[in-house]
Amino acid sequence: MSPSGSGARVSITANRGVTGALFGLAIITYATRTYIRARILKQFTTEDAFLLFAVVCLCCSTGLAYSTMQDQYDSLAVILHGAQSALLFPLLDKIPKIAKEENAASTLWWFILFPVKLAYLFFFRRLISRLHGLNTWWWCVTVLTVLMGLVSVAMVWLTCPYFTIEGVLSCTGPAANARVVRDSSITIVMDVVSDILLVSIPIVLLWRVRINIRQKIGLGVSLCLSLIMVVTAIIRISGIKLADGATDIVWEAFWVQQECSIAVIMMSVSAFRSFFVPHASGNVSPDPAKPSSFWKNKLLLLKHPLSAKDNWDGDDELPQIPRATLTGMRSAIRGAGMSATDEFC
Repeated sequence: MSPSGSGARVSITANRGVTGALFGLAIITYATRTYIRARILKQFTTEDAFLLFAVVCLCCSTGLAYSTMQDQYDSLAVILHGAQSALLFPLLDKIPKIAKEENAASTLWWFILFPVKLAYLFFFRRLISRLHGLNTWWWCVTVLTVLMGLVSVAMVWLTCPYFTIEGVLSCTGPAANARVVRDSSITIVMDVVSDILLVSIPIVLLWRVRINIRQKIGLGVSLCLSLIMVVTAIIRISGIKLADGATDIVWEAFWVQQECSIAVIMMSVSAFRSFFVPHASGNVSPDPAKPSSFWKNKLLLLKHPLSAKDNWDGDDELPQIPRATLTGMRSAIRGAGMSATDEFC
């Protein structure tokens, strides 16, 4: 093992391999999603715009990760071995450059994760458009997600806002290390909390709303992928602190980079919802007591075969009588002075 890699829990070879594999998978799934959305569905919505921004940031973040990976391992070796490290003096001249690159990478990470969360929220927005209670909860989750994203980006630049050798060295030591670990932990906790808030919406849709099996499969897949992001963030926070109290920059950078790729994969897979979620907006109903639309259609065909065949357009739901028609019938009956008592007397 090279001196620059000694002490790291993730070898630089594994780091490069896993980062490249997940990034490649993210680009493949995003390209597939783009084809489905643009060529088959011919749609470009708010969620697509958020995801496009996240993918551009992911490309920049991955390129920056490969270009700075060796410096990360060299910095970790200096943190672990101090003055005994042969890399100490050669690394001093790179400190301002490393500090700028670290802040840029951290900003890009949040520019990937939180836009993907917003894209997912706008995806769910279509499914709950007619449910007042879930609409209110959706707005609460969206506002909280935006606020946590802004705070996470701000903390990147406030933890150690220096780019000179003296300034960066002032952010070292026990007190400074404790502050860095604290701020990093806060941002990771906000990341986990926002993911939990996000998965609360499909959980409610799965258990409290009457939807068909195709919609449940699509939401179940989305829920599983969201939980993977939560697990990744928990792994990241569990190993962020070294024995001496300093931050393990290699561990944190490795896991957050993989979480970003997983986030893009997660949102890109949602394009396959066209195979699970029907486009009709009336398929989500808060009433679980109604029988399945299949048997209702069969019952209608038995009772009124001609009218049912003429009016049924092949969708899963029964044809609806316009409200204006019912209102007009009621008005006509009242205008004629008829009542249930008059009719039978």
